[in-house]
Amino acid sequence: MGKVRDAERTRGRIVEAAVREFAEKGFAGARVESIGRRAGVNKQLLYHYFGGKEDLFREVVERKIEERLGRLEGSPDELGGLLEYHFEGLYEDLDWIRFLTWEAAERGDEPLLEEERRESIARQVGDLREKRARGDLPPDLDPRYLQLAVYALTAYPVAFAQITRMTTGEDPESPEFREAWRGFLRRFAKLGEGEGQPHGGSR
Repeated sequence: MGKVRDAERTRGRIVEAAVREFAEKGFAGARVESIGRRAGVNKQLLYHYFGGKEDLFREVVERKIEERLGRLEGSPDELGGLLEYHFEGLYEDLDWIRFLTWEAAERGDEPLLEEERRESIARQVGDLREKRARGDLPPDLDPRYLQLAVYALTAYPVAFAQITRMTTGEDPESPEFREAWRGFLRRFAKLGEGEGQPHGGSR
């Protein structure tokens, strides 16, 4: 059992090191040797656990998919809470968000492992569809576009930190910005609650 646990820990270190390497250099710029140094293992051992950079990236993506699908179980039903929940979740994995910006610049219309990631996104869209069917979300919002809006409203300030700083004067990783943006997301989600209501009318 000890050898099994050691192997699992080693694999985990390699994957964590790979995420950091991909985040800093993109997939094209990442090097297996550098990942090995970050993880504290030699290149031969890395190749023993993972056949190469593509296989290592596949492992990273599969783990990220599992993490995101796992978060669906605890996601709030109402829109404001949902936006806050996913926004705060990003800070647990900033390296992954940074990698996605690299991927968009490097690969354009040919993302890696697209089929697997499409399936994960479809599960997320399905979760929104179920929430809408229960009446927790506005019935006239297409869950596909709502999912895209969730990505935009939660990830953009973090992925494009320079734009956030230039726009708000705040560091997107600071507690002050995070608190202010959570409040904005809550208020933004409530904007639609008064649509169709006569001015001065009761709810």
